[in-house]
Amino acid sequence: MTTLKLKDKTIPIINNLSKDDKGALYASTDQGLYIFEDGRFIKLPFIDKNDKDINSFISYALPVNNYLLVHRDYSLVLDQQFSLYLYNKEQKKIVSEVPGIYSTSVAPDGRIWVMTEKKIRSVDTAALKKGKIVLEELPSTFERIKNLGGYFIQFDRDGNCWLSDQRTVLIKVSPDGNIITFNTTSGLSMFYINFIFQDGEGTAWIATNNAGVNKLVHSNFSLIENDGDIAALFDINYLDNNHQLLLYSSKSATVRIIRDNKQMSYKIKNAHEILRFVETPYGYFGIGSNAIYKMALKDNSFYPETIFKDSADNGYSGIMVDKNGNLVACGIYYISTIINGKIIHRTKPRSFTDQAAYDSKGNLWAATRTGELVMFQINPSDPSNYLEEKKVFVKELSGISPRSIIIDKNDQIWIGTRSHGIHVFSLETGKLVRKFNLTSASGLSDNFTNFLACDKENNIWACSALGLDRITIKEGVPVIENLTKQNNIYQSVFKVVIDKNNTAWAAVSNGLIKITAEKKQPTAYSPTLMVSMVKAGKDTIAEITNSTLSFKQNNISFYFAATSFLDEKQVLYSYRLQGGTENLWSEPSNNAMVSFIGLPPGNYTLNVKANFPAGSYADQFINYTFSIAPPWWQTWWFRMITGLMIAGLIIVGFRIYYRRKLEMQLTMLEKQQAIEKERTRIATDMHDDLGAGLSRIKFLSETIGIKKQQQQPFEEDISKIREYSHEMIDKMGEIVWALNEKNDSLNDLLSYTRSYAMEYLAQNGIKCRVETTEQLPATFVSGEFRRNVYLTVKEALHNVVKHAQATEVKMKIDINHSLNIEIKDNGTGFDQLDTRPFSNGLSNMQKRIKEIGGTFEIINGDGTTISIKLPLNV
Repeated sequence: MTTLKLKDKTIPIINNLSKDDKGALYASTDQGLYIFEDGRFIKLPFIDKNDKDINSFISYALPVNNYLLVHRDYSLVLDQQFSLYLYNKEQKKIVSEVPGIYSTSVAPDGRIWVMTEKKIRSVDTAALKKGKIVLEELPSTFERIKNLGGYFIQFDRDGNCWLSDQRTVLIKVSPDGNIITFNTTSGLSMFYINFIFQDGEGTAWIATNNAGVNKLVHSNFSLIENDGDIAALFDINYLDNNHQLLLYSSKSATVRIIRDNKQMSYKIKNAHEILRFVETPYGYFGIGSNAIYKMALKDNSFYPETIFKDSADNGYSGIMVDKNGNLVACGIYYISTIINGKIIHRTKPRSFTDQAAYDSKGNLWAATRTGELVMFQINPSDPSNYLEEKKVFVKELSGISPRSIIIDKNDQIWIGTRSHGIHVFSLETGKLVRKFNLTSASGLSDNFTNFLACDKENNIWACSALGLDRITIKEGVPVIENLTKQNNIYQSVFKVVIDKNNTAWAAVSNGLIKITAEKKQPTAYSPTLMVSMVKAGKDTIAEITNSTLSFKQNNISFYFAATSFLDEKQVLYSYRLQGGTENLWSEPSNNAMVSFIGLPPGNYTLNVKANFPAGSYADQFINYTFSIAPPWWQTWWFRMITGLMIAGLIIVGFRIYYRRKLEMQLTMLEKQQAIEKERTRIATDMHDDLGAGLSRIKFLSETIGIKKQQQQPFEEDISKIREYSHEMIDKMGEIVWALNEKNDSLNDLLSYTRSYAMEYLAQNGIKCRVETTEQLPATFVSGEFRRNVYLTVKEALHNVVKHAQATEVKMKIDINHSLNIEIKDNGTGFDQLDTRPFSNGLSNMQKRIKEIGGTFEIINGDGTTISIKLPLNV
């Protein structure tokens, strides 16, 4: 479809577009009659015989040769004459006019019909060529409809004529004059029809006035609901020899006989006793619950005359007429035959028989409820042995509980069951061979088949509580068509008969279904199977095929569609996903959607197959290809980068490993060197401090000995030995404290230093104040760090006692990412330039602090202040 761009901005309100055989396009509009030329709508003159311009509210214009048959919308025109105008296209004027025409339509074969208020007429085509509208009678084929007046008439592409009075009924008339009537039970929402369109499949689409569009798949299908005197049908029968259809209603005590489209109704006396009404060559018969009556026609009524009665044999279900014209009735205990209309023959079957059927040789076959299939040979010459049992099959029907039977033209035996669908058998060399088993899973409306029939084209008709099915064998495969479901009828069908025209008549709970034999025009149409929509989660995929989806779009739903409206609800779809874990076809289903959850990355092909109901078309296939991209961490480039990174990490790891190994070796070497250095330092300290003290004690001891010999006083020397001993003990304690690893914390260092300062200054008569934080951190510090800090503080305090002449010392300790120690006295101070030669105290303090990464500063003023700053990460 494309958008038509017009050269004029003004567009009339178009009611109808029509094209003639030369390709000219005419528009019937509210503004008048137009022709489309050169990209614009050009208004044509439209003046009647009174020279009055009536060019408005044109409803349609039908091209016929050199003319247009034009009609106006008289619901909008004051003039209610319903005139039909003949418009000459070349002369551009009206050349003929006929009033009282409500609707006009042209058939595919050129027939032109018009609808008047009370009649249907055709247009004389010979007069039309001369520019005149002349009406004539319809051909005799359409005698039954010529007096049907109304407002709507239209032909479809098959040549069927659709008629409606726009109030109560819609009628389809075939080219051979056959009539089908539609009403609301056929699915129509209303009878005011605007247009009927027939698509390529033959489906009729009916556009109603303000009630939407209705679809008729089978336009040969009609339902007569509660039709007058045959409301609530009890029985329906058809006699092939006489070609009469019998419709019987016990409720209305009436039988209607239809023959050659003619109908007659008769009353039934004592109808409460009659359950079935049947015709044979020997007359009419009524079947009661336990009696058979001959029905005598008197004064337009049937009177029952008892010819047989058995109170024990209560209930005759299967009624049929054999090839000899004799009535056969299947009862609970007996199969009774009325020979020549009067002689009674009774055969006792093995159990209750619901229905019997005849094969091509005239043999009677009965399927009992207990599962026996019995064949009776008919002996016309021996009434006493009229039905002779010849064959019995038991095992083959075991467990299927038969309820109905029919034998087709090929002598195949179809048995309908209570709950196992339909079983089909054939008799091959005296053995019963099962051919098919059809169930609701195969397409039957219901597994309980209560009646079977076979038409002239060898189609099997199956009745059930859920509808009517037609079964056709195509290329050896049974194809099931749900006729009532396709026409939106959901009622129990209890019996079906086929007349001479192969028309099926089915009795339902509230009426009668009529299905005429329909030969549709061959069509080359083939439906298209497509993927109508693809959704990834809640997102709709714009590109229908060859899509590449992200790894997050792995929850995918596919929606299918097949362009067939014959019975779209019964189109069965199956699928398989190639590239996944399961490559088998799914079970066919009418669900036109499939979802896949959590598909892994990869390339996929979705194969979809559509199977159409009743084998109307060959299976259609479609392939949908798509891909799911892997996540970025599964892509080749990411794997390559990851591989390179892993290789790099391995290389870096090896380098770090060997570097750490070298560092550990270097650390161990440095540790050994530090140990050696510490050993050397300890030895030096012990040599310098303890050795010197011991040397002094030794010297004083020797001096005491000499003085004792010389009888000189030596108490002073003993006092010095005592003093030197105390110093040596203190120095030994300091050495041990510095070596003890338990004291390797900043808290221990500061506590020990603070204790020493207060004790030492107090011994020398100097007041000491120490300011520090409440809680000292337990930060690790090395032995070297502790020793250098302690000795520096000790040396500073020693200088205060020895040289400062101070009375008070203030010691402040502050910790903030570094250790800050400030020692301030109120002494005389000193000049760093005026120190004793060869004095090493200050230089030793600076050296010790520098070795552990700190700074040492002496500030002279109002006494002396010594500031020590040490980083704590050392």
